[in-house]
Amino acid sequence: MTEKHFDICVEARGRVLVDARDVPVAEGGITFLFGESGIGKSLVGKTLAGVIDETALRCTVNAESYGLYSARTEVRDRRHNGFFMFQEPSSHFNPLQTLDEQIREGMLAAAKDPAGVVGELWSDAGRPSLKGILSVYPKPYRPSGGEKQRVFAGMAFSKMDVLAAQHDAGEGLFVFDEPTGSLDREARNRFLDRLFERFRRRHETILLITHDYGMISYIQRAHRDLLPYMHFSELVLKGNVTRGRVFAPERFLQWLHTRTPISVPENGKVLLRVESGIQVFGKTLRFRAGGEGGNELPLQARRGELVYIKAGSGVGKTTVAKVVIGLQKADRFRMEFEGVGLDEKSPHHYWERTLWGKRMTMAFQHADESLNPNASVEETLGLLPIPAMRSVTGIRAALASLFDEDEIPRLRDRKVWQLSGGQKQRLNLLRAFILSTPLIILDEPLSALDFESIDRVLLLMEQARTRGQTLVLISHNEDIFDAVVPETCVYHLGGSA
Repeated sequence: MTEKHFDICVEARGRVLVDARDVPVAEGGITFLFGESGIGKSLVGKTLAGVIDETALRCTVNAESYGLYSARTEVRDRRHNGFFMFQEPSSHFNPLQTLDEQIREGMLAAAKDPAGVVGELWSDAGRPSLKGILSVYPKPYRPSGGEKQRVFAGMAFSKMDVLAAQHDAGEGLFVFDEPTGSLDREARNRFLDRLFERFRRRHETILLITHDYGMISYIQRAHRDLLPYMHFSELVLKGNVTRGRVFAPERFLQWLHTRTPISVPENGKVLLRVESGIQVFGKTLRFRAGGEGGNELPLQARRGELVYIKAGSGVGKTTVAKVVIGLQKADRFRMEFEGVGLDEKSPHHYWERTLWGKRMTMAFQHADESLNPNASVEETLGLLPIPAMRSVTGIRAALASLFDEDEIPRLRDRKVWQLSGGQKQRLNLLRAFILSTPLIILDEPLSALDFESIDRVLLLMEQARTRGQTLVLISHNEDIFDAVVPETCVYHLGGSA
């Protein structure tokens, strides 16, 4: 395994999108590239793979023009013999062809059983449904995000199988950009198992871009033999320059080892109770203890408690959260909040006038859903009905909980649309914590964040809980939250037609 480093600059209309230095790639190995969203990981991957749109972007690689770099024989071979799995599969799939047709196109037609390869990413119980999925003409919300991710990954694996069968095939570069962002831990681990199985057969050069530091835990448990072929790195933004640095797996493992389950308040007063059997979008959503076969029960959260809702992608976790907070109307549901009963017939204005931002708040998975893109960072916080946010000193103190001191002077006047994805997410979370309502719902709070920001968010969560606030959590970061949430506070959500 040979390690190479790249300096990459990408511009659009004279504006620098990415200025990344010392980006590592392990040739004949697997490079994990961590880092917060929006600092250029995807553009780095596209540049190295030679799939940048030259008509829209100006790019250099190690001070060489992108035209010269992409014309190099080794780059052309890597593109021909490789695969780029985009972060959003919908940007790749053709809505005028069924998925079954698309998994057999081009070089993939040489695969012995493309549908079987895709099926490897489904559990035994879920595999019978795959036939129906492959017959679909893909649309943005059909199939689900997790299903499309697995189909897309299966296409990459088919390409690997084709190359392995050729024996004399040239070197390829396989880039997986957030390949498991919509998958639960079981599906993520299945993806890693199948990827590493193919790597053992043929040592491809693999660049895996991810926010999921929890992958490290699984690799240490199940694939330690491949560690000599792996390079873990992190892109960090310092000023206007993004730099690559080594991320030692032991750093995450030791940090995770120090996490302890949060103590459950004894005899705490119930703040929120949501009955199982919510009917919405033609589905019935049920809460269970201990997984799919567990007993059905209501979701119950006491003051000062952290409650964790688990489910696969597309089941309805976010829908349940929006029903609770009054942003989604259900056909049937019942809940009690602070002793007041609410159901599908309750007037919408009760949430709007009495609860929103006063008694409950929600930090959305995608910060763009709730932040005004044309407001500055200072305006975003200054508009909150909190006295401390009326002063520059108060805003600066609030920002310091999730932003570095040297970041703050540059951030205050910047518009939301100018922020990176990770900066938006931190601002989104910070606003929810500043409101300090009795109930805070956090939808994928660790998505888009780097390791240091994850640590800070967990500290804010613990501080809020210590103040007596109740947190309802939705997250695919099971490795982290399983270490801090007691099993008695975990609810598994399932849906049926």
